[in-house]
Amino acid sequence: MGRVSARRGPRLSPLAFGAVLALVAVVASPPARAEVDAALDDEDRPVDTPEVARFRAAQAEAIEKAPSGPRIVLAQRRAPRAVRACSPRLPLCVHADTPSAATAILASLAALERAWDTLTGALRLPAPDVDLASLTYDVVLEPDVPGGWDTRPVARDARSTFDRASAESSIDIRSRAGCALDTAAFRALARASLYRVAPAATDGVARAQVAYLSELAVPCSIALAAPEAQAFQTSPDRAVADARTGETGAAAGDPSLGPHRARDPQSRLFADGAALFWARLDWAFGKNPGDVVRASWTLAPTATKPGAERWANEPDAFDVLRVSFKGTMSTGSTVSDALLDVAIARAFMGGADDGVHQPETRVLGDAGGVAFDWDIVWPAKPKRLAPRAPVAPTGSSYVLVRTANARAGARLRLEADWEEHALFRWAVIKIDREGHETARLVVPTRERALEAQMTVVDLAGVDRVLVVAVNAGDPAYPFDPDDEVWEPHGWLLTLAEE
Repeated sequence: MGRVSARRGPRLSPLAFGAVLALVAVVASPPARAEVDAALDDEDRPVDTPEVARFRAAQAEAIEKAPSGPRIVLAQRRAPRAVRACSPRLPLCVHADTPSAATAILASLAALERAWDTLTGALRLPAPDVDLASLTYDVVLEPDVPGGWDTRPVARDARSTFDRASAESSIDIRSRAGCALDTAAFRALARASLYRVAPAATDGVARAQVAYLSELAVPCSIALAAPEAQAFQTSPDRAVADARTGETGAAAGDPSLGPHRARDPQSRLFADGAALFWARLDWAFGKNPGDVVRASWTLAPTATKPGAERWANEPDAFDVLRVSFKGTMSTGSTVSDALLDVAIARAFMGGADDGVHQPETRVLGDAGGVAFDWDIVWPAKPKRLAPRAPVAPTGSSYVLVRTANARAGARLRLEADWEEHALFRWAVIKIDREGHETARLVVPTRERALEAQMTVVDLAGVDRVLVVAVNAGDPAYPFDPDDEVWEPHGWLLTLAEE
């Protein structure tokens, strides 16, 4: 069902496991190591012995020393092109190879100026760092740029206490003045701004946040985001920070893959479509538009050692969320409560919008609808269901139960259990005939529980019941967007009439 990277997951790769054992050799004698191995292999044996405690401490130390963050790959700055146009009021220049691109250059420059003003004005984000030689930020118009835009880091700032990088962008030369060009221009500059503030951010998080900010700055862009939303919503089991081509494939934004970091189009769409995740968090919990994203940039400064091969992406955006949501939604609440709220909201996006959860997504239509694992009639006889795919941390599952055949006064019994090394949070949503949420019942779940139960009553006037589950991750190893692979987990859900 997948594997977990050596840095965070509870199961280590052979190489990392060997490193852990080497550390244990320093603190435990051979007989003690045998005791550790026996305790770990025997599930029925207590694992709170001093030897196991020392093993856990050594394991944690090995994990902390393991590389984290995206690989540092700095692109070469492009040589000046044959034709360029520069802004008379901003440190911004657009380059192209041929004089025939003059119209595209001027249209792109105008779009970039608007994007720069919005980025540094209404959204209060820092401007991209300029090239120290030309004192301008350079954008190159080129053909066949995947997604219409791309931004690459080109230099680290060796003087800065915290990580900081300058970048260079490309925009597809075929783009014409209008919403698509405005969107590409804003995303290119916003990604460069993020390289300045938090260059260690993993590509899955960065692309999603940039896509969401573009919807604030260029409102028409959400109408163009249907393919992105569809890619995200049809795979709710995937981690929301996923930007990979496959379980062990390279990240969608890996700079080593070519001049434009050639990527599987579906993975790029999924990463951009995860803007819905940040949009919901911002809509529900932010004081002002963009506050949640802006806070995740500001509160996650990183300091990578000179000469390192990877960025030290600690703290990351999810560390900020984890601390920020601790005890804020209710007494004892955690970030898992926010993840559950987002999972519920995903069921009311696009054509399923009820005017309450995420109204602006209505324009997405059917493309914004989430994929259900099951859509069943009333369970007059008990039904036992499993997910269509194992669920990665931050991923979600959906089971829709229609009540048309339920007898008067019937109740719905729900019993869920799931695998170890995961915390699933569950909620039951009552929906009327018009598609509006009429009640929300959060199933009580302890942090290290492996099961949860609830009986749903008062179903009069309820057209259907939606059961929502979200994998909040391993309680012992908080979700980290930099893990090479996130281990998915399964669940079993029993539904029966009472």
